[in-house]
Amino acid sequence: MCFYSDTDCFLTQDTKGTRCPSACICKYLDFFNALVINCSSTGLLKIPELPLPLVLSHYTFLLFANNGLTQLPNSSLEGYDNLMGLNLANNKLTNIQINQLPKNLEWLNIRNNNKITSLDANVAKYLMERKYNITLVHNGLFWKCNCNNTNLLSYLDHLGKDQIQSIKQKIYFPDIDFVIPAQFYHLKGPCPDNCSCCVSGADENQFIINCTSKALKIFPVLPINILGYPSLLLDNNLIETLSTTSVRNSTLKEMHLKNNNLTHLHLDQIPSNLRVLDIRQNNFTGLDDDVTQFVSNLTEFQLSENPWQCSCKFVKFLAYIKMNFFSEYQAALRRCSGQDYCPDPCICCKDDENHRFIINCSNLELKEIPSKLPIVENATLLFEHNNLQSLDGFTKIKGFDQLKELYCRYNSIKKIENLPKNIQLLDIRNNSLRTLNNSLREFLTQKSNMSSLTIFISGNNWICHCKEILFFRFTKNLAENIKDLCKTECHDSRLFVSLEEKDLCPEKIPRYVIYFTSFIMLSCLLSFLQCFWKSIAMWLYEKRLFLKLTTRLEKGIETKYDCFLAYCHKDSHFVREYVERLEHGHNRLRLCFYERDWLAGEPIPDCICHSVENSKCIVILMTKNFLKSAWGRLEFRLALHATSKDQYKRLIIIIYPGVENFDQLDGELQSYLKINTYLMRNDANFWNKLIYALPHKMVDECEEMEMINIET
Repeated sequence: MCFYSDTDCFLTQDTKGTRCPSACICKYLDFFNALVINCSSTGLLKIPELPLPLVLSHYTFLLFANNGLTQLPNSSLEGYDNLMGLNLANNKLTNIQINQLPKNLEWLNIRNNNKITSLDANVAKYLMERKYNITLVHNGLFWKCNCNNTNLLSYLDHLGKDQIQSIKQKIYFPDIDFVIPAQFYHLKGPCPDNCSCCVSGADENQFIINCTSKALKIFPVLPINILGYPSLLLDNNLIETLSTTSVRNSTLKEMHLKNNNLTHLHLDQIPSNLRVLDIRQNNFTGLDDDVTQFVSNLTEFQLSENPWQCSCKFVKFLAYIKMNFFSEYQAALRRCSGQDYCPDPCICCKDDENHRFIINCSNLELKEIPSKLPIVENATLLFEHNNLQSLDGFTKIKGFDQLKELYCRYNSIKKIENLPKNIQLLDIRNNSLRTLNNSLREFLTQKSNMSSLTIFISGNNWICHCKEILFFRFTKNLAENIKDLCKTECHDSRLFVSLEEKDLCPEKIPRYVIYFTSFIMLSCLLSFLQCFWKSIAMWLYEKRLFLKLTTRLEKGIETKYDCFLAYCHKDSHFVREYVERLEHGHNRLRLCFYERDWLAGEPIPDCICHSVENSKCIVILMTKNFLKSAWGRLEFRLALHATSKDQYKRLIIIIYPGVENFDQLDGELQSYLKINTYLMRNDANFWNKLIYALPHKMVDECEEMEMINIET
């Protein structure tokens, strides 16, 4: 029964006697043939028995929003199975079972029951089979759909895209306009178009965004912060480039991009937290250095079946795939050089700009060049920053002569014996070279005349001496080829460009002139010494210089006196100077003269004979008085007789002024004076000559100083 109020009829009970729940309002809208049971916001915890419409063909809608419902009733509940519309928004439902859904249901609102994150597979199948007949309002729900629940995946993909929304539903339930695509828990939003989103297995953190085989040309739009361990599957699509919008900050852990049309990959297109990347079967030719550095730290990286090129732009990437994907590296070499060999541990690549094939062996601490090199056109060997000490014996290295360019900077090269026959560029900067041998200079000179040759030689210990003048000329002749000659320094830091040949080899007097001049000077010196040796020796002896050289070795028996002074008693005043000079001088000679050394009472002839016999030398002071003295003549004769018997005794005659002839002497004495030398007392060098003629004595310096001190 019902009663009317204006255009509405309020139902109190149905024809079977089932009454309208006391907390609800049951209103029959006859114009629309609809029974609306409104139990919203009544605090009910379960759905009560419901009245049936007066006419079974009429629609029945239950509004049960904003209550504490945790579980739907069984469809056998009185009046429940006839429901066509069910509004359960803002309750506390956790799941929905297939036996809890009215069989005639056309509209279900479970909005904001946020504990519902999935649906039973049978429920999903039920909804999918009636996807065009049932509208599901699920706003406020964030789904965690298992990848094995294909029915639910299909239905969630359907939600919000092509649901049938009847006119009646729109009239009675204007909130139907708020039906939106399914929102996923990990995305906090909808799954990208043409993709499916689900969790893998029992681990709800393994979240997969599956866009495989969807003919996508554009990278899907994704939120930055994706919860759990998200993986993006984009295999078998038509994508040519990846998105750069916030992808770098994305929390994606895996990206599968197999079989697309990708040609470039930049670092800002790769999530910073990525662990797995698959770029197989694309159109990549190489990866930038920063990308290579990134992928080398991935847990898993797959890159096969790409047309990798051995371009030197990607030398770091080539080194990476040589170590980790050797077959791909060989394939890259074949594409650019026609052969797949590159010596270990070097990296080979092609310089597209200069059309060179580069064998890069730099920075590897190598001590020798590999025994085999690739034989290709325009081959260049980079062997910088190693420990190479010499360039010799390379004739046995296969491919060495085919090198066009050789870079050997920053090694320890001290010697170069041979170079590649086809060399066009040689860089030997910053080594330990001191010169280049003649054959090598001739080879480089010949190459410079036949073709263009470029050389770099600075940073070595080049010798800039006259003995290396040929190397210096070589650098001057090849100045146009030596590109760093203006920076090249000698071992003594002089710049090559600032030097001339005369700086290395000053002009010299011809050798024959030197020899002739030396001969003349030596002859003059010998002649001078021959002429003045006696005077020089006397002067040195008198000055006590070079005594070992100027002192004469005295032979004969040792005598009591060194010298016997023979003079006339009238000339006794001359004796004093001889005593002072000879006895008290440097030589310290022992003199004998009658006033001091003859014994009184002895016969004069005996005294004369005794003095002559006991002296090494007899000195006669020949004055006018001596010539007149009979005793003087006797002394002269005895002295002459003694020196003739003893070859080691010497007779020295000193002629004083006033003695002009020797007529008063006997013939024997006159003859002696005519054929022998004597000293003139008025000679300027008298004392030097006398001292040098007298017996020589070696006196030690210490003894001499002691004598001087005693006298003092």
